[in-house]
Amino acid sequence: MLSQIFKIRKEERFVTGLFLLCQLLMQAVVIGCYYPRFSVITGNYRKVFLDVFHISGFDPLTYCVVTDWSTAYNVYRHPLLAFFYYPVYLVNRALMALTGINCAQFLVAAVLLFCSLYAFLLMVRIGRDLIGLSLKEAAVLGFLLFSFAHVLLASLSPDHFMLSLFLLLLVIYTTGRRMQEGRGLTKGQTVVFFLLTAGVSLNNGLKVVLANLFSRGRRFFRPANLLLALLLPAAALWGFSEWEYRTFMADSVHARQVKRTRMMEREKAGMLAAFRDTTQLTDSAARQAAFDRIWRAHRQAQIRRQAGEPQVAHAGKPVSRQKFLNWTDMTTSRSATLVENLFGESLQLHSRNTLGDVMRDRPVIVRYSWTFNYFVEVLLLLLFSAGLWAGRRSRLMWLAFSCFCLDLILHIGLGFGINEVYIMAAHWAYVIPMACGCLLKGLSHKPRRLLYGLLLALALCLWIYNGGLTVYHLLNF
Repeated sequence: MLSQIFKIRKEERFVTGLFLLCQLLMQAVVIGCYYPRFSVITGNYRKVFLDVFHISGFDPLTYCVVTDWSTAYNVYRHPLLAFFYYPVYLVNRALMALTGINCAQFLVAAVLLFCSLYAFLLMVRIGRDLIGLSLKEAAVLGFLLFSFAHVLLASLSPDHFMLSLFLLLLVIYTTGRRMQEGRGLTKGQTVVFFLLTAGVSLNNGLKVVLANLFSRGRRFFRPANLLLALLLPAAALWGFSEWEYRTFMADSVHARQVKRTRMMEREKAGMLAAFRDTTQLTDSAARQAAFDRIWRAHRQAQIRRQAGEPQVAHAGKPVSRQKFLNWTDMTTSRSATLVENLFGESLQLHSRNTLGDVMRDRPVIVRYSWTFNYFVEVLLLLLFSAGLWAGRRSRLMWLAFSCFCLDLILHIGLGFGINEVYIMAAHWAYVIPMACGCLLKGLSHKPRRLLYGLLLALALCLWIYNGGLTVYHLLNF
């Protein structure tokens, strides 16, 4: 079945070629923008990539991994991602030796092109093979998906999101085909999909669990399925994450903690020496008490300055400072986030603070400058809602919507990454074109043609709007 998935059908070649041309042009802009800095072989790649790369909140850690391999990602959230890129790193090292330049940009761009191309094709095939649309209708769904702002940006950025989108659509398409045949995902398929999706981004492994549930029905609860297909792979991946942390991260984390402690001790000792040279107090107890007050005031001033920095000021208050719970956020406005970020910035860029990063220079909430953007947002939400109703009897639609609801719970409910929730759009945005496809399928001839024209116009307008803003800001960076 995999060979059939990766084979481009004859009738798909034109739309695939058109999509690939758009992606190549956009990739050329990104590579051209950063090539003068990123192609240079240097001694501190990480600093160069992190200081220079600036597309929304996307991280350039993949450039670091492909250039000088390490487990640069958070090992609990992305346990296998660095290892997936290890072969690309080996190719880059060989090219660096041959050419004298760092080819990380070109190699990562090739991975992104592959993932975006097949994510587009899988979206088209979901529309055509599973929903039952014509090729031109299904192609519009694919172009609509990639016209969304942070799906388009994910296809250009060296982060994990485009790889996630490709794998999630592969899971949905494979599950849909199995359900069409009256069969569920096998244990082997579930294990492979779980390790791939959760290995790239841990929360996406839960979507494979949902796929297993929707495709197998009551057979999901069989002990053999729960144990072999779900619990054992989850335990193995968690154990691997712990081993990865102890092997690659623990020493460096401890070293950074020791370094911070020593720097603070040196700073305190320097201040104490300066205080002793200038104070007129002769009593040792009084002198120590006076210095303690000065040191506390100094530390409080430092903490206030740190609290004003974007990465702290925009983080919100977590449920707890304990492990994993410190990623939550209970204070960021949910209503403003839904309007401006989840259904706003995810789908349409703001004309102000375009491509800004909340950890650097972008406020958490930015308002649109034009009413038209809100009109488009409402239109997309109406189409989405109508499509959900039209597809209410489709297990495929319920599977996709459940994946979306899972992200809602994580990001909006618990607040994981809520301050930049839009960069996670590739994890859920496919549910909107799928819903539009269900709506198209349920209409008669004339309304169907009108809706097709509306979706085509939306996709074209969003490509021009989001693509135009992206290119403009990259070229003027």
